[in-house]
Amino acid sequence: MATHLLVRSSYSLLKGTMNLKDMVSHAKRMGFGAVALSDYHVLHGALEFQLEAQKQGIKPIFGMEVTFKHEDELFNSLLIAKNNEGFKHLMKVSLELNESSSVSLEFGLSQDCYFIAFSENGPFEAKLLKEDWEGIVDVIQLLKSFDPEFLIGISHQESSYFKTMNAKLIDIAGLNDISSVALSKVYYELETDDVAHRVLSAVEKGTYLEDKTLVSAPNRYFYNPKELEELYTNDLLSVTDKIAGSSQVDLLALTTKLPVFPSTHPVSNKVYLSELAHFGLSRRLNDNVSDIYTKRLDYELSVINDMDFHDYFLIVYDVIRYAKRNKVYVGPGRGSSAGSLVAYALGITEVDPIEFDLLFERFLNPERISMPDIDIDFPDDKRQFVIDYVREKYGDERVAHIVTYGTMRARQAFRDVGRVLQIPIRTVDAASKLINPSADLGTNYQTQTRFRAMVDGNDLLKRCFELSQRIEGLPRHVSIHAAGIVLSSLPLVEVVPLMRLSDGASSIQYDMVNIERIGLIKIDFLGLRNLSIIDNISHQIPDFSINDIPYDDKATFDLIAKGQTVGLFQLESEGMTQLLVKMKPNRFMDIVDTIALYRPGPMENIPEYLKNRANPNQVKYLHKDLEELTKDTNGILIYQEQIMLVAQRMAGFSLARADILRKAMSKKDAKELSGLKKEFIEGAQAQGYDEALSHELFNLVERFANYGFNKSHSVAYAMIAYQMAYLKANHPYLFYTYLLTSVIGSDGKTAQYLDECRKRGILLMSPNLERSYNHYTLEGLKIRIPFTIIKGISDTISLVIIKERDENGAYQSFYDAIARLTLVGLKQNHFKSLIQAGAFDYFGFNRLSALASLDEAIRYANIISVQKDGRISLDSSLVSEPLFTQVDDNERQQLQDEYAVLGFYFSDHPAVHLKNKHQTDSLINITKGEKVYRIIAMLDRIKLHRAKNGKQMAFLNVSDDTGSLDLVMFPNVYERLAQALAVGDLVLVKGTMRDEGSLIIQDFHVFDK
Repeated sequence: MATHLLVRSSYSLLKGTMNLKDMVSHAKRMGFGAVALSDYHVLHGALEFQLEAQKQGIKPIFGMEVTFKHEDELFNSLLIAKNNEGFKHLMKVSLELNESSSVSLEFGLSQDCYFIAFSENGPFEAKLLKEDWEGIVDVIQLLKSFDPEFLIGISHQESSYFKTMNAKLIDIAGLNDISSVALSKVYYELETDDVAHRVLSAVEKGTYLEDKTLVSAPNRYFYNPKELEELYTNDLLSVTDKIAGSSQVDLLALTTKLPVFPSTHPVSNKVYLSELAHFGLSRRLNDNVSDIYTKRLDYELSVINDMDFHDYFLIVYDVIRYAKRNKVYVGPGRGSSAGSLVAYALGITEVDPIEFDLLFERFLNPERISMPDIDIDFPDDKRQFVIDYVREKYGDERVAHIVTYGTMRARQAFRDVGRVLQIPIRTVDAASKLINPSADLGTNYQTQTRFRAMVDGNDLLKRCFELSQRIEGLPRHVSIHAAGIVLSSLPLVEVVPLMRLSDGASSIQYDMVNIERIGLIKIDFLGLRNLSIIDNISHQIPDFSINDIPYDDKATFDLIAKGQTVGLFQLESEGMTQLLVKMKPNRFMDIVDTIALYRPGPMENIPEYLKNRANPNQVKYLHKDLEELTKDTNGILIYQEQIMLVAQRMAGFSLARADILRKAMSKKDAKELSGLKKEFIEGAQAQGYDEALSHELFNLVERFANYGFNKSHSVAYAMIAYQMAYLKANHPYLFYTYLLTSVIGSDGKTAQYLDECRKRGILLMSPNLERSYNHYTLEGLKIRIPFTIIKGISDTISLVIIKERDENGAYQSFYDAIARLTLVGLKQNHFKSLIQAGAFDYFGFNRLSALASLDEAIRYANIISVQKDGRISLDSSLVSEPLFTQVDDNERQQLQDEYAVLGFYFSDHPAVHLKNKHQTDSLINITKGEKVYRIIAMLDRIKLHRAKNGKQMAFLNVSDDTGSLDLVMFPNVYERLAQALAVGDLVLVKGTMRDEGSLIIQDFHVFDK
């Protein structure tokens, strides 16, 4: 037999095309008993590979392609781990390669790893090509001095030239007591995949498929045993099996666990957790702890301690305590952890689970061992502060981020392939805009008729589509998980491959999917911009705590009921706003319900929910006992916790068993459900319900289990939504100031929120050289726009402007400002953007005059710059300020310039007055759907087009103060309005957006000029 020792997976980013499941399946299908994963420089797939190989009954071998450096010469070779110590060595080498891209022979080689030097593209190739046999002997002796038992991997046997050279190399190696081994390099699965691999190479190198410098890799497919026997001698193949047979690596033996919480108290951590929880609950309830709370707390503590999760809770408690002590706002909770009374008592969450009927078993199930999962929300500008504390407390070597992979989604793959095929950019863009990014390319081809027509009608696009499908879904780059952090009692380098990040922190090379198998528990530290808004506003209000606000504030509910939800966490989408307007919430639980209901699936229950809410006396319940469990949700099973309570109270399940039923239902696990159904029906009958009702109950529960939402999560996130609504209703100026600051860098959100400010009568002021900062600021009851939303003005440049005026006083004139800011590093393009945005308006000149005077101002700055003792300063006495160049104002030009640097119209827009008068929709708020919109905008472009029936139609582009939009005017409308269309007109349009990005015109009116 034989074993493939060098197989790249798609984790060799853009250097391999196979995912691990396909790779192992292919090896098994061909009859191989073992296969090696040998990715280039990385070990991302190692753990997943072992689990998949074990699942399919294939022995996993662990290798890695390594770039070695010796005396300025670089060459690639292969290391294969002989045992777990060998894999640890691979981890060490991979980390070094992550930091320096090559390793020395001394550092890279180990007695616990097989070292296989490549014949081709390795240390011998240059000498082979020159037929320098003595030089080859020298290389062999050099490598023997580092590893006397190294092997030479024989590859590229398909080439008659290399086959001849390899034979000579094998002979020379044998004479020098060095063995050779068959080493067919596998980069893709099938022979026909070589083009897809070449496409990946072109994407990686940023070049084209036909680029002659692009290295080809033909015949790098997964050979079957017969093909290997035709290429290699039995001696060479038998060595592969010896290596595979002797390699014994088990990654599941390289395990760790959470650190022990470093308590200074003279009791065990289990006792300490219990004492903390009882003390915290007493403080929460003002020393009035009833039996129901005491029993629940003691029960939860017994489960937590029996499952040995006490250190986990103490670690999370300590992190949150540190954050709160340092005035960092911590979110009220997230996910199922809000159902834990221990978490509430410790201050980990702000949700009382007994008040809201939340279940601990939804979080931690004592009948099915699963790791606890407490996710913590912090303000996005404070998250790193908390992570730094954890790194300092437990040590950098024991704390790491988690890796994720940016994959080639449908649109990205199509664009990448279009570029490497050198298809005109406009053609690729036109097609890719028709791709639904949430579906794969095959689905897009079937469902997007315009996309299919473009592909079928263009041979280049057809080839692009075919190649795109072959690379779609492959990893393209490595990213860092937005929230996940792992902690380890052992140094992580002994357990898991690492990579170093730019700030000196580390990330494990595995993603989050299987890491629990080696004892790594993920804790999510999430950064939410909405918490930053709440945090920043709270610090501006004297004697205020967001956790002390009333949850029955009339102004807050009035605002929500009116649909004024722009900028509110979880509540600002158009559909959610419409639901809230229909519902008219008047209690906190109404908001909790809407968050649970407004999702695909549960949405279909909204009409019945609203009808029942309006007519509570007409609600029909399957049984009076069910009424008790669903009355608060208007007869609808909304929450997973309700599903569990039905199983507990009506079928006699324990809550832990009820959670198992819920999971089986949501996963549609037919095998497990069969037994659970029998248990449920028998249990319901034992509770006194007849057989027919028992079956009806089970069917009802099963139907809603697919839709049920985590109530704990809904309550916690409703709290954030309510808190933001409270601040918007009661402190609107502060709210809008920090809301806008939170979206600096997003033109779309900025335009949307500025539009909201105008509608609500919140006055805004343009950027100002004297008054602006790098964030929005409140001046009385007006909001000042910052420098940082101006294109070309970075945060760094903004701080330079602010520092100069703080240190040297107000800018005395236009020329003084240009001179001083030139001295500290601003360039002409910075001044131009600042002028066009209005930052110099307060000097009293129009913007076109300021632009016309800019060159002279910079020359003046250079003239008065003097150098003395190695320092440059300004001497305004050298020459007087130049005369200002006066240019007639042009409002249209000024607005166009302003739009170019801000991304929206600010000073004015011809459409604003009419929009306000007629209360029409803003372009920024239009989304795909069936809704009929009314917009008032300026007609910027008209493009005529002949429809398939030969009639004239038109594509239009319009703009208002929030952005621009494409419109489609079909022949039936165009024929009526053809004579009225003119660029520059203000128009009223009625229409729907059925496809993303373009509005279909139903009716059209041109305002009188």
